[in-house]
Amino acid sequence: MTISRGFETEVSWDRYGLIAEIVERFNAANIRLGKTALQKMIFLLQRSFGVDCDYSYTLYTYGPYSADVARDLDVVAGLSGALVNYDFKSAGYAIHPGPTSADLRERAAAFLGDIGPKLDQLVADFGGFSAKDLELRSTVLYLSKHGQARSELIKQVHEVKPHFSPVQIETAIAELAKKGYAGGNSTGTISN
Repeated sequence: MTISRGFETEVSWDRYGLIAEIVERFNAANIRLGKTALQKMIFLLQRSFGVDCDYSYTLYTYGPYSADVARDLDVVAGLSGALVNYDFKSAGYAIHPGPTSADLRERAAAFLGDIGPKLDQLVADFGGFSAKDLELRSTVLYLSKHGQARSELIKQVHEVKPHFSPVQIETAIAELAKKGYAGGNSTGTISN
């Protein structure tokens, strides 16, 4: 995944290529992608699809957050692999492919080829959600534990995200369970 350059810093071509690929896929599908949504997409790719991108996440203001994803996006933008612009209409960032996007994706071709079907499913299942919807769903997955009572998960999510009602949280859990991302059973426990 990384190439060591002696005493210099490591270059994470797979991670840079992944960011460029997600940006490209969202652009091709005509789906707006911002910084928050990118954070959640990579979290979901790791958590729900089992893709090891070597990013650590903590729970933050808008759900799971990785400082390394933010840094790598800055690097990708600095390499002209993505254009990151503030969109005053939506009061958020919009990310589009940059002129070197194809070059970055080519450097990560083997990795991206291996995870291509998972990226397809990621965009299909989560690409249509707003940043707020992704915040809720990724927080549910971040806090869920195997065997946990669904009522306890709803309570935990509501405690850290009080702007979501218990009904909204339950609906998100049910949607995730229906798609196989956070299972539920007749006893009301999580089986992810």
